Amino acid sequence: MYKSLIKITLTIFLSILLINSNSFAFHKNGTSSISIDKNEGDKKKDYQTRYCTADVDERKIPIIDKSENEEEQSNKKVEKKSIFEINSYHSNKFQNAPDTLNFSILKNIKKMPYISSQYSVEQLLAYYCVQEKPQEGKLKVFKISQNSSTAKLYDQIAIINGRENRKSEIGNDIFEIGAISLAVEDTKLIYSKAQFIIDEEKRIKVEEEKKAEANKKAKEEKDWLAANQQKLLDKIDKKINTFDDQIAEINNEYKQLKIDYEKFENDFKEKIIEVEDKLEDVDRSKNELKEKAKALRSAKRAFLSENILDDFKTKFKATKRIKGKNYKNYKDLENLRDDVAKGKKKRQFTNKKKGFFVRWERLENSKLNIKQGDKIGALSAEIKEAETNIVNNIDTLILEINNLEEEFGSQLPWNLIIIGIIVFLVISGVGAYVYFNNRRIQKLQEEADKKVGSLKSDFEGKLKDTSEQIKSVGRAAARSGQSGASQQEQVLEEKPKSQEEIIAAKYDELVSDYREALDDFAKVAKFKQKWNGLALSRKERQDGTKTILVSSPRAFEKADIWCVTFSDKYFAFAGSTVRSNMATYMNLDFEKASREFKGVFSISTGTNYTCEPSVLRKGGAGFVVERAGKIVFPT
Repeated sequence: MYKSLIKITLTIFLSILLINSNSFAFHKNGTSSISIDKNEGDKKKDYQTRYCTADVDERKIPIIDKSENEEEQSNKKVEKKSIFEINSYHSNKFQNAPDTLNFSILKNIKKMPYISSQYSVEQLLAYYCVQEKPQEGKLKVFKISQNSSTAKLYDQIAIINGRENRKSEIGNDIFEIGAISLAVEDTKLIYSKAQFIIDEEKRIKVEEEKKAEANKKAKEEKDWLAANQQKLLDKIDKKINTFDDQIAEINNEYKQLKIDYEKFENDFKEKIIEVEDKLEDVDRSKNELKEKAKALRSAKRAFLSENILDDFKTKFKATKRIKGKNYKNYKDLENLRDDVAKGKKKRQFTNKKKGFFVRWERLENSKLNIKQGDKIGALSAEIKEAETNIVNNIDTLILEINNLEEEFGSQLPWNLIIIGIIVFLVISGVGAYVYFNNRRIQKLQEEADKKVGSLKSDFEGKLKDTSEQIKSVGRAAARSGQSGASQQEQVLEEKPKSQEEIIAAKYDELVSDYREALDDFAKVAKFKQKWNGLALSRKERQDGTKTILVSSPRAFEKADIWCVTFSDKYFAFAGSTVRSNMATYMNLDFEKASREFKGVFSISTGTNYTCEPSVLRKGGAGFVVERAGKIVFPT
């Protein structure tokens, strides 16, 4: 009984001793776990020592043959094998310890608070199994009993780092920098990290490698984008600019078409009025003028028909300004450009189905297919053709009629000359009759006086009576002679006027009629007819130093320059529209007046509006300004 008790006590003591020599060497901190097949002769304490952990369990697990299916495994007797499940272990590979142990990874693990500033020096060093390097041929021993070498070592390390002993807290200063000194004098140390620390280091390394790879790829992406993105943008911009130029060209053509169309419409209506006035005023008593008038009327029906204007109006309404957004290819290009500008990945460019390069290939040779250009071009051509027809047919006939009228007007007025000759002959005949009648009366008186003198002595009685008769006859003759002399004196007193006086009187009458026409628009037509008025305008391209005036396409009433004539003299007056639109001509320091009347009228200012006419002469198909007139605009 006593012996048995001694055996039991000895067993307990040995167990405690064994526990004291190993349990302190093993700790359960950490989450790492592995399973190792048990070999024959393996013992649990061997793995506890090798992996520096107390958490080693031996258990049996079924052997699974992966080549068999589930049905075969269920029909077969399950065989088992023994394994060691090792938890919270350290690496079995020790390495020389550095002078300063960096535990920042342990400190920064976020999954669970492994350490803090309140941890002791001993607790911190235990995570790394810090111990003295064993002598060659001896096993490493890790136990932290009260007087063990490891406990003494940790006390030394604590003192080196300014702590009292191994049980002291590491404190904020050591915890914040994440490093503790292991520089124990004359002592070589080894250490082995807890497996979860190694796992964390591997995880961090993998993340860093991934990050480095991601940075590498990002740099490659950035470099690739730098080399290709802007080039593609430049190509797209060039294509868009080409489309913009096409759109701008069409819009400019539309703008010019609008100007041409509105001008044509206005000129067309004015030309109709001019032709109607010309047909109304033409002298049909002249066969040549009559034939020209017939031709002009026919040309008016052909080239000044209202149907032409209506047709152009319909076609003009079908044209309009255009915008890029109205065209699919233009919008696709803009969308592609926006996407390329925002692109951040190479695959956005290189994708074989929807990549930017594929989209660009589809649009690179695309066209806008602007149909407006054809409509605008066609209508512009038709307007030019219509203008040419009017010039070649209408204006030419009007000019021919004007030339014929001038030609007939410059011929001698034989009817007036004949009437003048007849009047002259009548006056001459009357004068001759009076003269010869007076001579006859004087002769009779002389004969009577002779007869009275010869018969005086013989017929005294009768002489008295005869004398009285003769005297009465003489008195009558005298009266008749005096009357004839008086008439002759009156004829002699009516001296004919000189040519200069006649022209001066005509000029005064012309100026008076011109002023009345300015004051009363209703008198313009009468003024035109009386003075053979023509509508003129300044020739756009002047040749030489003389100013040339040509027939104006406007009606006389609306023309800026009125040409009138008498006695082979031609004068140019400013039309009534100049005075009625004085503000326009005076604007911008008389810019319009100076431009349109250059070489025809000088421009000045005064109290009232007046116009001194220019003196013209015929020259070719127009008129040459011999002496410029003057227009005075009121201040």
